[in-house]
Amino acid sequence: MLYLDSSALIKRYQNEQGTETLNIRLREEAKGLRSVFTSVLTYAEIHAAFARRAREKLLSAEEAAAVQDEFDADWVLSIGPIELGTGVLVFVRDLVRGFPLLRSADAIHLASALWLRDMARLGRKVDQYTGPLVFLSSDKQLVKAAAKNHLEVFNPETGT
Repeated sequence: MLYLDSSALIKRYQNEQGTETLNIRLREEAKGLRSVFTSVLTYAEIHAAFARRAREKLLSAEEAAAVQDEFDADWVLSIGPIELGTGVLVFVRDLVRGFPLLRSADAIHLASALWLRDMARLGRKVDQYTGPLVFLSSDKQLVKAAAKNHLEVFNPETGT
């Protein structure tokens, strides 16, 4: 089971460092019928990234529309969004206190992954949960915080 933050998931739609590694990992998960999760926050973050790249002329209007549509299709068909509820938010206070360099959105991503891990450990049905949770991010501070919270981490940019 994978949890992707926005810095990892954007690589699915934009060719950048780590894109090939991420796509290989996603294909492996799909073959095993294992689920991919992210926070509902990711929806806004990814669309904001597309809009910014279009404004900066890094994407044409047609390219921006195409990647937005592709992301929206994935959102509906293959990504399990983690709601931003009390169960997730309860983790945030300790995360931002324990990791002062962690930004608020990153704390929400990590809290979402920790909640998901704990729900799966408790035997709650979480989609097609199989195996350990792997946390994917390209943000160095977030990867450090996830590892210190005993999550298996994977940075698509480094392949580790």
